Amino acid sequence: MQNAASSSLQPDQTGRILPLALALGTLCAGLVASGWVWNGLRAGHDAQLRAEFDYRVRELQQRVSRRMATYEQVLRGAQAYALATPPLPDAAAFRTYAATLQLRLHYPGIQGVGIALLDRQQGPGSKVVMIEPLDVMNRRALGYDMLAEPVRRAAMVRARDTGNPALTGQVRLVQEGSGAGQPGFLMYLPLYASALPPAGDGASADVAARRNALHGWVYGAFRMHDFMKGLNGEREADLHVAVYDAAPTPDNCMYGCAYADGDARLDMRRQLDIAGRPWILRVRSNPAFEQRMASRQAAWAGVSGIIVSMLSASLVWLLAQGRRRARQLARSMTDDLQRSYGTLRQERARLISILEHANDAFVAVDATGRITYWNAQAERIFGWSVQEALGRPLRDLFPGEQPELDRLLAFDTAVFDNGRGLRLELVAATREGLAVPVELSCSRAESEGEPALHGFLRDLSAKKAAAARDAERQHDLQQAQKALNRAQKLEAVGKLTGGVAHDFNNVLQVIYGNVQAVAMAPRAPDAPRRLEGALAAVERGANLSRQLLAFARRQPLEPVVINLARLLRNIDDLLRRALGEGVELATRVEAGLWNTLADPNQLENVVLNLAINARDAMAGQGRLTIELSNTVLDEHDAAVVPDAVAGDYVLLAVSDNGSGMPPEVQERVFEPFFTTKPEGVGTGLGLSMAYGFVRQTGGHIRVYSEVGVGTTMRLYFPRSGAPETTQAPEQASPATGGTETVLLVDDDAAVRDTVAAMLRSLRYTVLEAGDADEAIRMLHGGAPVDLLFTDVVMPGTLPVAELARVARHLRPGIAVLFTSGYTQDAAQHGGQLEPGTHLLSKPYRRDELARKVRSVLDERAADPSAPADTVPTAPQRVLVVEDNDDLRDLTCEMIMALGWQATGVGSAEAALESLAAGGIGAVFTDVELPGMSGLELARRLADNPALPVVIVSGRALGDDVPPGVRFLYKPYRIDAVEEILAQLRLARQETGDPDDD
Repeated sequence: MQNAASSSLQPDQTGRILPLALALGTLCAGLVASGWVWNGLRAGHDAQLRAEFDYRVRELQQRVSRRMATYEQVLRGAQAYALATPPLPDAAAFRTYAATLQLRLHYPGIQGVGIALLDRQQGPGSKVVMIEPLDVMNRRALGYDMLAEPVRRAAMVRARDTGNPALTGQVRLVQEGSGAGQPGFLMYLPLYASALPPAGDGASADVAARRNALHGWVYGAFRMHDFMKGLNGEREADLHVAVYDAAPTPDNCMYGCAYADGDARLDMRRQLDIAGRPWILRVRSNPAFEQRMASRQAAWAGVSGIIVSMLSASLVWLLAQGRRRARQLARSMTDDLQRSYGTLRQERARLISILEHANDAFVAVDATGRITYWNAQAERIFGWSVQEALGRPLRDLFPGEQPELDRLLAFDTAVFDNGRGLRLELVAATREGLAVPVELSCSRAESEGEPALHGFLRDLSAKKAAAARDAERQHDLQQAQKALNRAQKLEAVGKLTGGVAHDFNNVLQVIYGNVQAVAMAPRAPDAPRRLEGALAAVERGANLSRQLLAFARRQPLEPVVINLARLLRNIDDLLRRALGEGVELATRVEAGLWNTLADPNQLENVVLNLAINARDAMAGQGRLTIELSNTVLDEHDAAVVPDAVAGDYVLLAVSDNGSGMPPEVQERVFEPFFTTKPEGVGTGLGLSMAYGFVRQTGGHIRVYSEVGVGTTMRLYFPRSGAPETTQAPEQASPATGGTETVLLVDDDAAVRDTVAAMLRSLRYTVLEAGDADEAIRMLHGGAPVDLLFTDVVMPGTLPVAELARVARHLRPGIAVLFTSGYTQDAAQHGGQLEPGTHLLSKPYRRDELARKVRSVLDERAADPSAPADTVPTAPQRVLVVEDNDDLRDLTCEMIMALGWQATGVGSAEAALESLAAGGIGAVFTDVELPGMSGLELARRLADNPALPVVIVSGRALGDDVPPGVRFLYKPYRIDAVEEILAQLRLARQETGDPDDD
């Protein structure tokens, strides 16, 4: 019975023990596997830690060597400088040389660079004769005998015998005084007084020659702690660095001696040979380094292994408890895991395939900026294989200064504040060193708790090349457009020439016919009438010339500040008579109308012409409205009209309800000689004259017209902030003559004879000259001259402005009157007559000549302020530096018209040559010049206070202008130049420096 009971219990006990045994076995196997995995991960981490430590040590070793090599080059430079100025460089010159090195700024650790001379009479000994920088500490070294100290002497002897740099052992620098100070060392280079034989293999003859030729040493004194600053990199707390001289003993410790000599996890020693002296570099890891490099991967693997082992043991126990259910559950879990793994594998393979076949390079970098992924396109673009690229710093691919990339690789949070990816255009370099423009599109990610970057790099070379081709095509189109514009201008010139020829031929025909008839029958009863007809034709030709000059914006204007409302009231009666009774005239003027700067006489002609055109468009019956208002044009409005500028304007609008104009007529309405009127009615110059006048005044004009409705001409005049000019009513003075002497200068003999006859008929004494040179000879001859009456445009090398200046110099108080048929010359500036300039435009009648000559002479008689002292007895010469030929010539003429001499050059280099030749009293220079700029020229001349400099520019320069330099803004008028010259003359008078030619 007992045996039966025990045998029945044995299977039951076996059933209970087996699941527990299987669970325990599974747990033990899992723990063993977890321990193996933990140990492997730990060993891998240790290897990684050792590799990083080795890298840091090598980097530190290289930095120390590079720094010492750099400092050796500094001493070699000082050696070369000392040998170049035998027997010894001047102390001041040596200080200047050392100051250029900026030792304390660029070479940390160098206490000073000095020269010690060999004293053969005493000892022998040595003496420090100069050291820089000469501060309080370095002064202690002057006169010190370094040969008297054994450590220094050993290095000095080694440098003397070998001719190579020699480093001392650890010393206490004389500069430290009695304080604690820092450990130091010195480096010596020999100075030989004579040439040496070719270097040998150290034979005694070579050594003897070196010893005999020795003159002294160039040496550098170094403080060890300052020398080591910054060499350990940004993470200085990771490692402890100690430097020993020759042997790693406490007595030989030069740096890092205070560190407790305990056990460090990583400890490495490296020997460096520095200028014939061995240094021992000992590097030990600090806890900060180990913590920074610590990885929790092994710990997590161990904990995870334990948990997995326990879960596996539990699972085995459950499976053993219910085999069929466990087998089904295991099969299900296995299938799920396999499916998940297969899905992950497919997704990974698909992702890798996408990246490897992408048209752009894909790069991933870790927190240290090193490349962790490199696809095939990256290989093709940059030339680096995957094996070569992995682990390389991404920054190496982007040479030069690229601050945005630096911020990106520093994981600057501000770069990613928008939460989106970042897009940059950068310049990369291929393996062969070729520059490649790329576009970087990147985003920030996390990898094992550390930040990382994933980015695509797109090669922009093709895009840039396409853009360059587009730019070239655009440039070609612009050139073609310019060529078309030139062709259109030539066509317009042809049309204009045809119109001018037609009208002037008609005028000449009238003059020719009438004069020929009088010549054939001078006493005929109709002779006076024919001469009057000829004079009327001359007047008609003069009006035609003035209209053409107005269209070309070349007529001389005499602008004043006026209010258009007052001008409109003054010509109201004239307008009504011109319009006739069939046209109703209405005017509307806005209250508070702004002033404008314009020539009132020319403006009256423009308004009258517009009114007459409107009357003809209405066939003498209708309503004409003239409106005056203030208006402001913004940038958008100004962009609609070519050459218009945004700003405040006074608007003059002339509207009619006539027939209007179709679009094709509106396009040509401002062309000279274009008219829709019947033949013989008008010249076709009225609107073109109005257009030229408005543009010359600084405004613009617009046309609004509709067939059957009417036309509106809108004229915009720039606002003037000055008060309105009060003008006295003009009273025509009688055409009287005088007894004064007039010097008449004109290169056209026929014109000169005619004008001389008119002047003599007015009882003036007339002297005639065919050019400026002949006029000056006559003035030198001593003949009395009261008025110089000269044409402006004449052949010859002497400008008319210079003729006037010389005349005023030779004849103080002489009056000057200019005349010309084309006034874009020295008598005016910017299309407007300069203040104080007298001009009589050709052609002119006898009465006009009489009044103008009498007015100029009377003005001179009424103004006694023109004695000899108004013109400098010895005018200064101004040097004008301007690369634009036209602007340079115009500025010179303006300066000469103001009584100064002027010389022009096209570059700053040419200006320096002219200044070296002497005779220059002032300099006017443009800023933008070929080669040296005007600012650089002004800086070079700033050391000479006796030579004033004026900078001419169209933009503000701020603090770039050197002190004492005057400034003249473009565009400038002659009165601005006159003010500058007056300041220069006053400054010279105050300093007592007379004017020089």
